[in-house]
Formats: sequence, C-alpha cells, structure tokens
Amino acid sequence: MKSRILLFTAVLMLFSLACSTLLGGDSQPTTVVEPPAQLATSPSEGEPSGGDPSGGDPSGGDPSGGDPSGGSSVSVLLEDDFSSTSSGWEVGDYETGTVGYKSGAYSVVAFGDGDTMWGIAGRSFDDTVVEVSAEQVSAPSNDNNDYGVMCRVQSNSDGYFLLISGDGFYTILKRSNETFTPLIDWTASSLINLGNATNQIRAICDGSTLSLYVNGQLLGSTSDSEFSQGDLALTATSYETESTEVLFDNLLATRP
Repeated sequence: MKSRILLFTAVLMLFSLACSTLLGGDSQPTTVVEPPAQLATSPSEGEPSGGDPSGGDPSGGDPSGGDPSGGSSVSVLLEDDFSSTSSGWEVGDYETGTVGYKSGAYSVVAFGDGDTMWGIAGRSFDDTVVEVSAEQVSAPSNDNNDYGVMCRVQSNSDGYFLLISGDGFYTILKRSNETFTPLIDWTASSLINLGNATNQIRAICDGSTLSLYVNGQLLGSTSDSEFSQGDLALTATSYETESTEVLFDNLLATRP
C-alpha cells in the first residue's frame, strides 16, 4: 500500500513538473516588433522649401508689376488747340507782320525784308518743354525764312529762339539787348519737311540746356544761362521781300 502511494506521488510530481514547463518555465519571450517611424522627407532638389507653391512674385511685391512709371505724370503748363479765340494769345497788326487766331490755329505772318514777327502767350514759365505743329502755308519762292518757338521771352523781347526754315535748316539763337547771337549756327538737316509743309517742333528750355527737335528727332542742343524764365512765343521771319505765313496748332507746354 505504501509503495503504491509513493508511486502515485511520484507520478503526480512528474505531471506537475510537465505542466509547469508548458505554462511558463524558461520559455523564450515573444518579441513585439514596432513598425519603424516614418522618416521626414526633405524637399527634392530645386523645390522651394516654403512660400507660395505656385511661385508667386519672386520679388515679394505685387505680382501684377504695379505702375512701371512709379506713378509719375506729366505736369501740363499750357495746352491750346486754338479753337477758342479767347485763350489769351497776342492778337495784332504791326508794321512787320500780323499775329492772331485763324482757322482753328494761330497765325504768324512776317511781311519780309528780314523782319521777325512773333506772338506771345501772355504767361511766365521757367523750365518748359514746348511741342507744337507748324505748317508753312506761304513763303518766298526760295523758302528763305524761319519759324519756331521762343522761350523765356523778356519784356524787351529778349530771349531764346529755337527755329527751323522752309529750305531745311535749323538754329538756336539768343536775343540779348536787341542783338542776336547764334548758340547753334544755321545747320542743314534732312529731317525737316521742306516748303509748304507741316513740321512737328519740340523745344526744350530746361535749366541752362536748350534743345530743338523736329518730327521726333533731335536737331541740336546747347546751353546758356542768361535767361531763367519768361514768356512763350511763336515766331516767323521772311528774309526776302515776299511774306511768310505759318499756322501753329495743338500746342502743349509741360514741365521737363
């Protein structure tokens, strides 16, 4: 009986040891593998690291470009198409010629023999850019005359003359104490439309600089500082016994 009990006890111990081995014991623990953290991706080469993905304005300003002129505008001093006969220009008949409104333009007639005729605007300017259409409607047969713009005209008629002629020459003169001095001598130019024709004159009196353009092209530039301000005038001269008439129109005077 005792031996059976011992045998049963031994079997029970073996069974208990086996269960312990299965349920725990020195078994290898299960390893849990965590998924790798997602790596931060760097921008591909050439791709901007921030800002507007569409590219936007690389300067950081207004992508539309804004006003390329910087918002500047032309300062108009005088504008006249001479459609009104009361716009203030000189009107008169004199020994050397006539000035006045005619057919929607401003007429200057020089009777001849070298006498110069001009009509003033009746205003005072310092620095100006004067643009005007000038049509020679009559002249001596050889077109020996001149016409153009005067700037900084003084009360005694001194000032600067920026002139072209019907026979294709130009000059810039100064009248001081009733004496004419050439700042640019008479010079021939193929840019001037000859005879009874229309020329677009642009005369610049800016500081000491005096420049003359015709039909959009520079004829000549010089400098003189005697007169800094004065009136504006339109002028013509005939150097023969026959008269010269010039019609001026669409005048625009602006600040340089």
